Amino acid sequence: MAQETEETPHEDDNVLKSSFLTIRDIIITGNRVTKSYIIAREIPMKKNSRYSISDILKNLPRSKQNLINTGLFIDVTVDFSNWFNDSMDIVVDVKERWYYFPVPYFKPVDRNFNVWINEYNASLARVNYGIKLIGNNVSGRNDKLNIWLITGYSKQVLLNYTAPYFDNSLKSGMSVDFQFSQNKELNYITENNKQIFYKDESRFITEKLRVGVGYSYRTGYIRRHNVKLSYNVNKINDSVLNLNPEYFGNDIKEVKYPELNYQYQYFNVNYIPFPLKGFQWEFSFMKRGVTRDMNLWELSAKAGKYWELFPKYYFSVQGVATVKLPFEQPYFNRQMMGYGDMFMRGLEYYVVDGVAGGMSKITLRREIWSPKLRTGLKSRSYGVIPFKFYLKTYGDLGYVYSKKMLSANPLNNRLLYTGGVGLDMLSIYDLTLFLEYSFNQLGENGLFLQARLGF
Repeated sequence: MAQETEETPHEDDNVLKSSFLTIRDIIITGNRVTKSYIIAREIPMKKNSRYSISDILKNLPRSKQNLINTGLFIDVTVDFSNWFNDSMDIVVDVKERWYYFPVPYFKPVDRNFNVWINEYNASLARVNYGIKLIGNNVSGRNDKLNIWLITGYSKQVLLNYTAPYFDNSLKSGMSVDFQFSQNKELNYITENNKQIFYKDESRFITEKLRVGVGYSYRTGYIRRHNVKLSYNVNKINDSVLNLNPEYFGNDIKEVKYPELNYQYQYFNVNYIPFPLKGFQWEFSFMKRGVTRDMNLWELSAKAGKYWELFPKYYFSVQGVATVKLPFEQPYFNRQMMGYGDMFMRGLEYYVVDGVAGGMSKITLRREIWSPKLRTGLKSRSYGVIPFKFYLKTYGDLGYVYSKKMLSANPLNNRLLYTGGVGLDMLSIYDLTLFLEYSFNQLGENGLFLQARLGF
């Protein structure tokens, strides 16, 4: 009996792998805007093709993961139906997002809420406001149109159109963008690892123009290549130049340069905006400028591994590394840690500029609550809005190398470490809120809030 019990799972596996079924049809429901072939593109199984039962069972969750990661849907179900003899149908039901947003824009210009509130007393003078006209899935092909008209702390006009699929094979994409901005205040130098600003109430002291085109190529379902070429014009006035002659380097106040970016992305995670299971990594290369006035080569790589240790317990390890060559770079090219998504939890008040650096993060999460808010709307997509809450503990390590201004910036060229505990909230539209109580090696601690929204 013991021998028969051990062989049964093995025999069942062989049956699943050796038994083949034909997919008669792929039935797609719920899509009022999205083209059906855009949805079908994310499903590894094809109509009138034969697959083993094992492959079908594996591809059902894979199809759901692919569709969720398009960012087009609030929820997706993928299942089989009408199984008769050696054939069946695949049924895909999607709940679409709202795709058009005339969004009133109100945002502090500082790196995070803590800097804005504690260092600038939540000054409304440090706020941008205006309107963002956002169109996602404009033609039903997951294309995006953004028009930003921003004023306040700075003035900004942005036009961007991205079409991820413009060929019959649904692999190639393109983008075009235009951006123009002016500002009366500029971070012209870093001291004590804090951004130092110069402001002139009477006139604009900096101006930026960017015009670019892009090409993308998606192989399979989890690999993406992106190439962008842009032309840039950046200017500062005489006052900024006098304060920091090395802002652009070479004692100049205007730079004009082309910029080439290449990025390879591998996403094999359950949910790209908030991954809990899977693996992802990316590599990027940038060449900025080709003359003595602007000459930068930048290589960057980052990766993340995510595990479900036990039901509702999740562990992750993330890392990023960047090098900029040559090491002699003007201040304009030395931004490293504390900008964008490369920051250490517990050092939100600081920036660390340099030409080489890396960072790692480890996080342990426990899902504690999954409420569903009933809105009372007679809407298939918005009658119920789900939330998920996670308790977490974490630790970060980082290091940034710099050849310049070492005495004025004590966090450079030393190992940095932070840690803490926090609460994460996740909801629709990639809304994520991070409430974190962090400490660092400087003996500082505090409560920090980070927020992200997918539009």
